[in-house]
Amino acid sequence: MSLTSAELRAVRRTPSPLRAAVAQDTRSHNLSLILGLLYASGPMTRPQLAAATKLSQPTVTALVADLLDEGMLHDLGVVAEARVGKPAARVEINVDGNAAAVVDLSSGQVFTGALVNLRGEIIARTSLEVHGATGDDVIELAVRTVNELVASTSARVIGVGVASPGLVDDAGNIRVSDRLGLRDVDVAHAVSAATGLDVVVGNDVNWMALGIRRFRDRTTGDLLAVTIENGVGGAVILDSDLVPGEQFAAGEIGHVIVDPCGEECVCGRRGCLEQVTGASHLLRRIESHPADERDALVSSAGKALGGFLAPVVSMLNLTDVALLGPAGLMHGPYADAVVEAISERLLPAHAASIRVTVYEQDPDLVIQGAASAVIQAQLGVR
Repeated sequence: MSLTSAELRAVRRTPSPLRAAVAQDTRSHNLSLILGLLYASGPMTRPQLAAATKLSQPTVTALVADLLDEGMLHDLGVVAEARVGKPAARVEINVDGNAAAVVDLSSGQVFTGALVNLRGEIIARTSLEVHGATGDDVIELAVRTVNELVASTSARVIGVGVASPGLVDDAGNIRVSDRLGLRDVDVAHAVSAATGLDVVVGNDVNWMALGIRRFRDRTTGDLLAVTIENGVGGAVILDSDLVPGEQFAAGEIGHVIVDPCGEECVCGRRGCLEQVTGASHLLRRIESHPADERDALVSSAGKALGGFLAPVVSMLNLTDVALLGPAGLMHGPYADAVVEAISERLLPAHAASIRVTVYEQDPDLVIQGAASAVIQAQLGVR
């Protein structure tokens, strides 16, 4: 990052302003309750929704009617029940009739756009050559991508997710992205104003972690995800929520020194984690050594990363770790060394519960994670 220490100190999360609740707040909350239940549980009748949410049946009936009118729900008709009275009709989320539009700005060569349905399936893709675009040109390309996606589908686009490298705050401002040439730019507002859609913007590695959590592995609410693909970065999810950090820099681990006597880094210091275990540096070292020495090099890099992660895993009592990186590098000696280094530094009982999952060269994770952020923002589901 090109931020000075003073500029970074000035970046702070701002608490939400205090205000009295209004009727719209209650309605939005109740809509989220219904959508969240249907998203998690599948088709339900109105009486079932009323019982589960503790809302009155007239309230549920009115809210469901609104959601049906918007195209957010499907009416499945009546279902036979062993009870006295009029048979009840079930409703379900209209998974295929609603979609998130996503723009992934994390590649230096191509910006990728996609439509993602509420099941996390990518139903359309598009891409635009970057040609060195930075600054305002990035925003223009993002808007063009969204407009192309919206024009190409009959599905209702419920919102837009933008994935970006760099520091992104919780209001959708890219505080700094050297790769994109953006600094203190309200990308969410700019894209929303140009497309008429609600927009969420987030860091690409954070979005990867969300993609894993919602669409690849729903078995845990806690996750540590680390990528070595473009530098070294991480993301932490606790109790199903991303941990952004006070300066929105949680997971910016690439320039923590792990080997003071190591190679010089672009930041001017020696032995940063990115130099020791980042894919580009590791692959360069592998290519310069004989074949019979390469596994040892890979293992050494994996042990360095595992040794760095062990205190984090222990401090937060995490059990799930996701490793992301280039195909052909992550499995085998690298992942084995990460697991070994973590395990040998933890108490045996904790070490035995650690699960490390490898995701090799999987760009769809960023797209699905951005879609997950849209779904959470629009449906209120975690």
